[in-house]
Amino acid sequence: MIFTLTMNPCLDRYIYINKLTLDDTIRAKKIKDYPAGKGIDVSRVIKELDGISIAIAFLGGETGSKIERMLDKEGVIYSSIRVENETRMNIILESKEGQYRISMPGARISKKKLNVVFEMLDALVRKGDIVVISGSLPLGVKPEIYYEIIKLLKNKKSYVYFDADGEKLKFGIKAGPDVIKPNKYEFSRLIEREINENDFESLVYYGKEIIEKFGIKEILLTLGSKGSLLITKKDSLYSPPLNVPVISAVGAGDSFLAAYVLKRSENKDLLEAFKWANAAGNAAVMTPGTELCRKNDVLSLLEQIEIQHINK
Repeated sequence: MIFTLTMNPCLDRYIYINKLTLDDTIRAKKIKDYPAGKGIDVSRVIKELDGISIAIAFLGGETGSKIERMLDKEGVIYSSIRVENETRMNIILESKEGQYRISMPGARISKKKLNVVFEMLDALVRKGDIVVISGSLPLGVKPEIYYEIIKLLKNKKSYVYFDADGEKLKFGIKAGPDVIKPNKYEFSRLIEREINENDFESLVYYGKEIIEKFGIKEILLTLGSKGSLLITKKDSLYSPPLNVPVISAVGAGDSFLAAYVLKRSENKDLLEAFKWANAAGNAAVMTPGTELCRKNDVLSLLEQIEIQHINK
């Protein structure tokens, strides 16, 4: 079974306007809500690609209830940890001039509710299960918690994918997750040096250093408009981006990770899973808001994906 864990979910509210004008009444043309949070997005994409997962998330208040109803409508299986505080909402103003994103902080979570995460994972996850841990943390929760969660899961002999940033990534990686999925900025902060996204040999070199140091099996490194890398101890693969219409890049990384996780769970080899990941990542930028990728787009792009071996 595949589980996803979202510690700081949100509702993304897209408000479509003509333009942002100071001191004037701005009338919304359309409002569209999406359930969001990186782990939730991974579960949504797995469902879109005909897979099954269980999304575990803190959800509270009417916003949390709305996210549950939206997941019900999409057919995503979830297990909520209900909290008293309202789940946060992000506001995205979409105009002809560009996009304005207002990201709200998550409400504080009590120690008792944090303990429920460990109890739930201990009760549900079995040897060989896959757990995707991704995203930010609620207000006041220390990044060390990701180390503790991953340690619990590794002791249960489950397979852990980890997608986080900054101190959260630096603490969590010490517990030895099986796969990490940084983007180029997160990877730069992890190795504490500026990177050249065109210098694949150096990226592979630093990636293998991380693999050796922390006992990781694979690094999925997304490079935005430059494509992506899959780095392992023995081999490294590169996939250039496709020339597709870009509507919104939000959720491309989550779509990429979800497709990879699903195909690896179906016993596809690294190359095939990497192809699916890149097809899903490219397909995601073709959709508005956080609609993520569509299955038909993924299938239509799959044969266009090119994979190259990087020798280092």
